[in-house]
Amino acid sequence: MTAILEVQKLRTRFKTDYGKVAVVDGVDFSIKEGETLGVVGESGCGKSVTSLSIMRLLAGNGSSEGHIFYEGKDLLQISEKQMQKIRGNDIAMIFQEPMTSLNPLQTVGRQIEESVLLHRKSSKAEAKKRAIEMLKAVGMPRPDEIYGEYPHQLSGGMRQRVMIAMAMSCEPKLIIADEPTTALDVTIQAQILELMQKVKEETNTSIMLITHDLGVVAEMCDRVIVMYAGQVVEEADKYELFENPKHPYTIGLMNSVPDLDEEVEFLETIPGSVPLAHQMPTGCRFAPRCSKAMPICHEQEPELFKLQDQQCRCWLYAEGV
Repeated sequence: MTAILEVQKLRTRFKTDYGKVAVVDGVDFSIKEGETLGVVGESGCGKSVTSLSIMRLLAGNGSSEGHIFYEGKDLLQISEKQMQKIRGNDIAMIFQEPMTSLNPLQTVGRQIEESVLLHRKSSKAEAKKRAIEMLKAVGMPRPDEIYGEYPHQLSGGMRQRVMIAMAMSCEPKLIIADEPTTALDVTIQAQILELMQKVKEETNTSIMLITHDLGVVAEMCDRVIVMYAGQVVEEADKYELFENPKHPYTIGLMNSVPDLDEEVEFLETIPGSVPLAHQMPTGCRFAPRCSKAMPICHEQEPELFKLQDQQCRCWLYAEGV
C-alpha cells in the first residue's frame, strides 16, 4: 500500500513569554491508503497540535517546519488558496467537541452544504440533497427535519454525527479524528466508532485517530504511534504494540488500564507529569519519570531506534549502551 500522507521532521513552535517554544519536535510518520493510524499519549503530548499542523489551522502565533506530503504535494509549501482546495475536500477533520466546532447561528444542514458548495460546484438543491443523504448515512433519525435544526437542539452524539457527515460530504481520502468520542457516553461512543469503521470499509478512507483511550485503539486501529512531550517515542503494528510494548512510557500506559480479569486495589500510575514545552529536560524527555533510566538517559536524547517490527525512542534498545 502506498502512503497517502507522509510527515517528515515536523516541528511546530508557538510564540510565548519564554520565546519560541516547540510543542511538536521532529515528528515522523506516514499513513497508508485505507489504513487507520492511532496516535496516543497523555494530554499535552502534541497530538492535537500535530493534526492542526497538517490541516494548517494553527493559531496566529504558531508556525510549522519540516515536510507534510499529501499525494506528492508538501502542504507546508503550497499557498493558502491551494490548501483551501484540499482542506475539507481531500483531508477532512472531526474535532473533539462539536459544540465549539459547529456554528451556533447556522442550521446543521447549511453547515454541511457549505463544504459541498465550496468543493463540488453543486447547485443549492444538489447540496441540500447531499446534506440530507449524509445525515441519513450517519444514522440520523428524521434527517429531513434535522437538516433544519441548530446545534443546540441536538444531543452530543447527534452533533458528533453531524461532524462526521460534514467530514464525509466530499468523500475525502483522509479523515483526521481528534478524540471524536471523548465527550460522549459509552453507548454513543460505540455507535460513533462503529460508524467510522463502516465509513472506512465502504469508502477505503484513511483515518488518523487521535485518542488517549487504548480500548479505542484496540478496536479501530491498524498501526499506532505513541507520542510523548512532542515526539514519537514508539511506532508499531497494533497487535505488536499490545503484545510487546517496548518503550517504558508505552508500558506505563498499558499498565494503567484496568484488567477485567484481575482484582486490584490500585491501578499502576506513571509518576510525575508531561514536562512543559519550555522546560524540557536534557536527554530523554521521559527520563525524569522512568524507573529504567540510566545515566545516558539524562545526558543524551535517544533517536528513534529501528527494531524488528517497531521503532522505539529509548536507550535500552541502542546497541553497545
